[in-house]
Amino acid sequence: MASEEIIPLEQLLAAISEESPVGRDIRDDDEQDSLYQAIKDARIAARSAERNNMFDNDNSEADAQWRKIIELAPDILLHHTKDLEIACWFTEALVRRYGFQGLRDGFKLIEGLIDSFWDGLYPLPDEDGIETRVASLTGLNGEGAEGVLITPIRNVSLTEGSDPGPFNYWKYQQVVEVEKIIDEETRSERASRLGFNIDDVDRAVAESSETFFIDINDDLSEAIATYRRIGALLDQHCGINDSPPSSNIINILEACLGTIRHIGKHKIPERQNDANENDESATPDALKTDENQLKAATGEVRTRDEAFKQLLEISQFFRKTEPHSPISYMLERVVKWGDLPLDSLIRELIPDSSARDYYGSLTGIRTDDD
Repeated sequence: MASEEIIPLEQLLAAISEESPVGRDIRDDDEQDSLYQAIKDARIAARSAERNNMFDNDNSEADAQWRKIIELAPDILLHHTKDLEIACWFTEALVRRYGFQGLRDGFKLIEGLIDSFWDGLYPLPDEDGIETRVASLTGLNGEGAEGVLITPIRNVSLTEGSDPGPFNYWKYQQVVEVEKIIDEETRSERASRLGFNIDDVDRAVAESSETFFIDINDDLSEAIATYRRIGALLDQHCGINDSPPSSNIINILEACLGTIRHIGKHKIPERQNDANENDESATPDALKTDENQLKAATGEVRTRDEAFKQLLEISQFFRKTEPHSPISYMLERVVKWGDLPLDSLIRELIPDSSARDYYGSLTGIRTDDD
């Protein structure tokens, strides 16, 4: 079961009044202390503080500004306007404060506003057309670059646990990168510099409650399903060509969900995953595709190219389902080696020239040094 709702969605999605369901455009208030200016300034200050304090781990200034947005946004949406930009800023604040529970509710708010108030929803289209209305949604995902939601999603805790936990997706991926290193001494040195390793992740998972993993699994599944519905609504209202992009958010959320289900596989009851997988809207398409690719890879291999293609498909399966494992990277390396000329392969496998010469003298194989 997903965690409880943290914002009053039913109230926030009620009309402002019978006469004016969407209220007014608060951008028309040109006073310096207007509601729009106050929440806009808080967001600018929050993001500026995050950039300035990126390396000192002091989030107090940014947190104070995001809390201000969490206080201002409900009042604005309840009593003054139905506004997509305000809802997007609210969602940015919610994911930072409440993780995937907040993201889920923010997405539900956005979905409800689009579904119930689209014709009059602020901001209204201008000379640039529909682009103005959906610009804030485009900003969440990003267009040609990562959007403003991607980093906060990476920073949501995927475990509980004591220091160096809890672990978020960003920290977990650093551990995965270290685990890819084949040389034991180099791997140990990198892990030491990092300050945590796969054993620390396992310890944090062990210290996390079953309830934590069940809730985060369900909250994230619901967030993905809701965001997909938002995409479908926008395709319907904007047309596919003018609809905001969504792939960056979907990809990072699915990556987080795959990680949660992998590291928390002993914490999440099997029936819980089964229920989510039976719900088409809650199951990441990428994971389904990888499973289908793995099944397809069991067919008869007729050519060398087919064999390499199947190895790469199997590699993709392991990259999604076991991101901590070196299996996918080893398979990709094998395919790369298979495409190299013999002399290039020998140079890669035996970088030392004297060792290469000795190998050549033993085997009779010409090396580039001959």
